[in-house]
Amino acid sequence: MGAIGKIIAPVLVTLVVLIGLYLAAVGIASWKQGYSWTELDWNQDGSTSIEEFFMASDIGKRTITKDNKPCTEYFSFKDGFPIKTECLQSQ
Repeated sequence: MGAIGKIIAPVLVTLVVLIGLYLAAVGIASWKQGYSWTELDWNQDGSTSIEEFFMASDIGKRTITKDNKPCTEYFSFKDGFPIKTECLQSQ
């Protein structure tokens, strides 16, 4: 291994380790939000992807009233805009 290889190998290993640590941190933050798998379906397509799981670390939940019904609104921590709103169906 040449001089360049001795420099590149540790840099690549460090980069891979840092990416792994970042993904682990975001995954733990997403898991600690406590959302169920059905709640994590942000685009409401009927299934939860790994991307939607990781998005949970940046999404909060608040109770609102919409049309005199109690609803749960999921919002972006970044700007406070709603991601999705789920209301109880009246029977």
